[in-house]
Amino acid sequence: MDAFLSSILPLALLESLATSPLGILAVPLLITVLTASLVALSLPGAVNTMSFVSGMMLGLGGILVVALGVLVGSHLLFLASRRWLSERLQRRFGARIASVQDHLGKRGPLYVVGARLGGIPHVVVTAGCAATPINARAFLGASLLGMLPCIAISAIAGSTLAAI
Repeated sequence: MDAFLSSILPLALLESLATSPLGILAVPLLITVLTASLVALSLPGAVNTMSFVSGMMLGLGGILVVALGVLVGSHLLFLASRRWLSERLQRRFGARIASVQDHLGKRGPLYVVGARLGGIPHVVVTAGCAATPINARAFLGASLLGMLPCIAISAIAGSTLAAI
């Protein structure tokens, strides 16, 4: 099993980094930055993969590391979408969006949690919310709440595999 994982993941690099003097901070920071980058780029499967790897490397503490990376990456994508895509989405779907603006402003976080739990692609939910009046804090809280079960399950699976 170790040979298979070593062929896929740079485990030797991470292990050597972990044994360095700053390893206790370097590995979680590296995983957080990598997770934030992958989420901001909206790569499919990034959250599950990074949760699994962080569970293998950090145990259950990997849940917090990946959750922080997801928050940072989602926030960056939300702000970029609101800045550059909001006007285009308003022009393209203006009549449809205008009819539900007030409703989404009040109940938007509930829909974000449902969309995250339902597995709707990250970029669709984020870009869609950027065109509505939902504020960034409510969006981030709802996103974290909706993605936390998936992050926890993947990290627990990774930590269990590492224990074997």
